Amino acid sequence: MSHQDHFIQELKRALIEKRDQIRGNINLELNDVKQTEGHHLADMEDLASETLDESTAYHIIELEQAELSQIVRALQLIEEGDYGKCEECQEPINMERLRALPFATLCIECKKEAERKARD
Repeated sequence: MSHQDHFIQELKRALIEKRDQIRGNINLELNDVKQTEGHHLADMEDLASETLDESTAYHIIELEQAELSQIVRALQLIEEGDYGKCEECQEPINMERLRALPFATLCIECKKEAERKARD
């Protein structure tokens, strides 16, 4: 097994672990929201606090689902043999970038260009 293959397998294990952790977090958050929905509160202050907590929980779930989608996509690319290749320019993504952000699909240059276009 080449150094590159070993590196990808290492990242695959980390991605699977992170995927499972996020799925568990999402399930916990959803269970917490379901439990608080059944409570009847005595005053408006408690109701406002519970609504804010629910809103925060849903926001966290939304962020975790977005990260989960990126992880699932990276795992799919690994299985297809296309992992580590920039989806824009098709050049290899720097290993340090993948180590820091294992679900990156763009090289640094293409990511900078995409962000520049988004700002304009």
